[in-house]
Amino acid sequence: MYKQFINKIKEYDSITIFRHIHPDGDAMFSAMALFRFLKDNFKDKTVKIAGTDDYSVITVKHKISDAYIKKSLAIVVDTSNRNRVDDQRFTMAPYIIKIDHHPIVDQFADLNLVDVKAAACCEFLAEIINSKVFKDFTISPKVCEYLYCGMITDTNTFTTSSTTYKTLKMAAFLAEKGDLKISDLVNYLNDLEIDIYQKVSKIRNYLKIRKHFGYILLDKKDLKEIGIDPFEAKNNIEEIGHIKNLNIWAFAVEDENNTYAVSIRSKRGYVINKICERYGGGGHANACGVKGINKNELDALFKEFVELSTI
Repeated sequence: MYKQFINKIKEYDSITIFRHIHPDGDAMFSAMALFRFLKDNFKDKTVKIAGTDDYSVITVKHKISDAYIKKSLAIVVDTSNRNRVDDQRFTMAPYIIKIDHHPIVDQFADLNLVDVKAAACCEFLAEIINSKVFKDFTISPKVCEYLYCGMITDTNTFTTSSTTYKTLKMAAFLAEKGDLKISDLVNYLNDLEIDIYQKVSKIRNYLKIRKHFGYILLDKKDLKEIGIDPFEAKNNIEEIGHIKNLNIWAFAVEDENNTYAVSIRSKRGYVINKICERYGGGGHANACGVKGINKNELDALFKEFVELSTI
């Protein structure tokens, strides 16, 4: 399948890289790593990154026309289903490749490259470009840096249950290949501006614990008082996971539609994605989410996690 991937890259003069909406670090860094890798090795091709969200990590910003997408190869990274792709025009592309590590729920591409055992899309992408099929291509220090950073963010610095020996092996390869300054990268990803630190301190005060389940619930009024937007707030879910006696934890925020978006995490082998699927969500066994649920559904979801957390 990797050979088919490289053949499709060679076939098209134009390539568009897509990611999921409200991208996390893994989505952003995998998009940037792939962009840089293609620019380094296929200088005759035009490569663009699609997406509406603006982040400092995405150092390139492209205006992309319908006409361009209609003639380009579309590569979608770190996205489990078609509805979550940021810029639905990806369906206009004549050929679509999906590179992902989430549980398989929607094989929407013409070529689906999925490794559900990979801890991050960046881990899987690193494995692909380090394979024999790509042995004659350059892997620059910048590509190594992007991929390593994506692995750090999706594994919470290699502490999640999805982290395996293969994850660490690939991280070691990237660190050696790119001569990475690991501590500098970790500091870059984890250091906070003082105003963000103060907001996070306020968020902690909203924590509630029921048996071995902990959660933070922020409605629109709470978000306004803290001075933080919903997406930025939910990024702090790992703050809860450091509490010793919690098996499952969640972060819920009210959105502009008066419904709730919820991120859920677990440790010690507690499988939570099956519960999320019953509420229209999904994801990994120990990291998943639900969107667009009302308050009654949220209460029911939390009740299930309270019961599961005590088993």
